[in-house]
This record gives sequence, C-alpha cells and structure tokens, in this order.
Amino acid sequence: MTEPNSTNPDTTNPDTPNQASDAAARQGQHGLTGSRGLGNSQAPSVARIGSAALGLILLAGSLGAVSQNIPQSVVSALPGPATTLQPIAATAEAPNQQVICPGPFLTFVAQETTPRGFSDPELTRLGSQSTEVTLESEDFLQEFAGTDGDLAPAPVFLEQPAEAGFLGAASSARIDSIFAWGLAAQTCQTPVSEGWLVAGSTSTGRQGVISLSNPGSVPATVDLGVYGQSGPVTAPAGRGILLQPGERRVFSLSGLAPAEESPVISMRSAGTPVSVTLHTALIRGLDPDGADLVGLQGAPSTLRVLPGMWLESENALARVSGQDGYSDIGPVLRLLAPEVDAQAVVRVIRPIAGDVVSEVSLEAGRVFDIALDTLGEGHAAVVIESDQPIVAGVKHSSVGDPRTDLAWLPSAPLINGPGSVVVPGGPDATLHVVNNADQPGTLKFARVSEDGEQVLAAGEIDLPAQGLSVRSLGGGGGAYIFESDVEVAIGVVLREDGELANLVATPPPAASPEILVYAR
Repeated sequence: MTEPNSTNPDTTNPDTPNQASDAAARQGQHGLTGSRGLGNSQAPSVARIGSAALGLILLAGSLGAVSQNIPQSVVSALPGPATTLQPIAATAEAPNQQVICPGPFLTFVAQETTPRGFSDPELTRLGSQSTEVTLESEDFLQEFAGTDGDLAPAPVFLEQPAEAGFLGAASSARIDSIFAWGLAAQTCQTPVSEGWLVAGSTSTGRQGVISLSNPGSVPATVDLGVYGQSGPVTAPAGRGILLQPGERRVFSLSGLAPAEESPVISMRSAGTPVSVTLHTALIRGLDPDGADLVGLQGAPSTLRVLPGMWLESENALARVSGQDGYSDIGPVLRLLAPEVDAQAVVRVIRPIAGDVVSEVSLEAGRVFDIALDTLGEGHAAVVIESDQPIVAGVKHSSVGDPRTDLAWLPSAPLINGPGSVVVPGGPDATLHVVNNADQPGTLKFARVSEDGEQVLAAGEIDLPAQGLSVRSLGGGGGAYIFESDVEVAIGVVLREDGELANLVATPPPAASPEILVYAR
C-alpha cells in the first residue's frame, strides 16, 4: 500500500458465492465452510430477535416523593420515617423508530449553482407497521425539467412503533444521463446526534451535495466541521444550520471545502437527531463516470471495520489508469485522527490471498489518503486498530465498458446479536461478514417478507476468527434479518455491468435504560 499525502506506511505483509458470481467463484469456498440450510423452525423470528418488552410503571400518588437514579443513601437521609418499600425498576416507553432515505440523487448540471434531481429512487423495505412521511424541502428541478419545470420528488422517512420489530429500508437508483452516471444506493439512516462523513472530493471534476434531514418534531441546530489534508478547514457556512421539524436542506460540499481533495465532515446536532447524506459525482473530461450516496458513520473510535470492498483486477485497472483523469481509479483508504496523533495498524482481509498489514502514523486533524495497491482481485474488508480514536472510509471502483463507477465504504457498526439489512433488487449483491472476535462464530440469517412476518429462506454461515466470510445473495433483493454469537460488522456490495454501490447492516434500536424509582 502507498500513501500519497503522507509518509509511506511500513507494509509487513471467504469468498463463497453461488454459481451466479463467477468472480467470487474463482476465490473458492473459503469462509463459508459449514454453510448449511435451516428449516423455518430454526430461523430467527422478528418477534424473538427484533422486539423488546417495553413498559412504563406509574406510581400511585400515595408513594410521595419519587427520586430517579438517586443513591439510596440520599433518599434515606430525607426527613420522615424510613420506607420499607424496595426500589422499583421502571423502563420509559421507547420512541418510534425512524429511518431517513436520501431521495433522488442530487448533483450539479453545467454551471448551475443549484443541484438537480436524477431518477426516482426505488425503496426496498422491512417493517411490520411502517408509515411513510414526506420531508419538506426546497424544490429541485429534475434532470430534464422541460418547459413545465418538472420537480424532483421530495425525500421521505419511514416510522413505526419501537415494539413492532425491525424497521429498515434501502434506496437505489440507476443513473444514466449526460450529466451523471452510476449506481446510487444507500441504507436508509437512523437519525443521530453525531456522525462523520468520510468521502468525496472537491478537486477538478469532483462534485458533492450534502443533504441534511430532520424527521423530528422539534428544530435541530447542526454544526458541520471540515477537515482536509492540511488540517481543519474554516467553514462558517457549516455552523448553526437550522433544520425545522420535518425539513430537508442541502449544501454544496465545495462551499464548505473548496478545492479539497480529501474532505472529512463531522456533524453534531443539538435539539434532535438528524441524518446527513453526501451525494458525490465524478466527471472525467466531459463524461460522467461514477456516482454514490454516502451516509454517516459513528463517532471516532480505536477500532474501525469496513466490510464490502471490491478489488478490481490489475489488468482492468491498468486498462483505464493510463487515460487522462483516471489516475485515482485504484482503491484508497481515507483516515483521520481528529484530536490526537495516532498510530494505526491497517489490515486488509483477503479470504484466499491472505491478509496485508501496514502501520500508519496519523497527525491530529489532518486527513490521509492511502492507496491500496497491488492487492489482487476479489472481495476484501479493511480493519483498522489505533491507539487513539479515528474515523475511516474506503473508495473503491468497478471498471465497466466503457465507464467506471465508484463507491465509498463507511465504517460499519459492530453488532453483537441481532441485526438486519435490506437489499434492493437488480444488481448482483454479495454479503460480507467480518468476525471481530478471536474465536470462530456462527451467523444465522433469514430472508423475510417485507412485513417481517414470513421466512422466505434461511441458513447459517460459519465465521472464522478475525476473518471475512462472503456469500452471494444474487440479484433478487429483499430484507434479511440475522443473529450472531460473536461481534460482527456486515456490509453488502452491489455490482452490475461496471456499476458499484455499498450497503451496511444495522442493529435494532437500543433498549430504553432501566430507571430505579425509590419511594419516600
């Protein structure tokens, strides 16, 4: 691996799809040994692994003063006779689940300063009681608006009660025009109060649109911080952004980080959680050549896992890399230690060819892009361990004829137990499972109906310790639920005729914390 904008790292040096995936078949059956079908009786049910018993305990007025999370020693010191009642454990009612979808892909046309919407995205869903809500947004013209000024559809979010099981969705669209080209797909996002975008560029031919959405019932004030190769970037336009309830707003990435080859964006929201998506597009010369939708990843940490990487063959890369504008066609790892200098160990997991390990020194506040050269062809994942919190992303490419596409891998959430992923139909989909544990494990999974009530197919995958397992899902799409006995990170890579996109699996909402209630 080589690192173009910092010192060179010190390089020290399973793919088992079905028969429909010839590239994966060349890598053999490693990582899926022991894969076997399950009957429906063994499949994990939404009710069992997706629902949580939630309740609200109301105390009668005769109990008198009530303290929440106050030490019993403080309660016993209050005047009056001591109570003989034992503390009661209460759990607050969980809020409704929400996932926000990005809407049509947005990018700029010619010299216009307002983006246009490309395509009407298809939503693939999972949810037993979900409702669809349209976000308020400024109007954007469609790609070819015509004399009538046709408008692009507004984005939506899905909502359902917390006790109704899994809620998830994926948005996807094939974009094929003279202004933009590529497969734009994204896992619809749960709103958060903090997140990071590790993707994009505003150098020549690279465009980016940032969309912010507030599905809540109160306003949100959002701050966007920007980092680049030289350190933090002053971006006053990213401070104090007001998002009204149910509103979507968009901003140009180049307005926040002009002429920045390697931006990283931090997001913090006060008032209510929000979602942020980067719409990134690539123009080579006069031709569109790649589009992607990139969602937020979690707060900086000392472990980042990025499943879902596709490595094009060296012959395919060589065929286009010598052409004007294609020097960046190879895979690139982007790293940032926001606060403190960090030492990181980067491990590229290749199920057949073996792991490649490198050490990288990161200077606080500076973004580093590291070229992942000569790794061979096939599926892979990246794991980074560091001594200080970092964020990470990977750009990879798919070479078609005549065009190429790009996609950005975010750091995936680590899941210990149940989770879900929704996959759109059409492109060939491949599941990546990284086992983060030091011991082998098992992932049980089921493809279910849209409402999650019927199991359509089921199976399980053996997971090697600290390894990557790969399973072809074909092009049919659908909703998948799973449960693992070890900590995993799960992604899906979508590929078809040079197109490329990525999805990530998500855990169910966290249970409401238990509150001890004392009577006095």
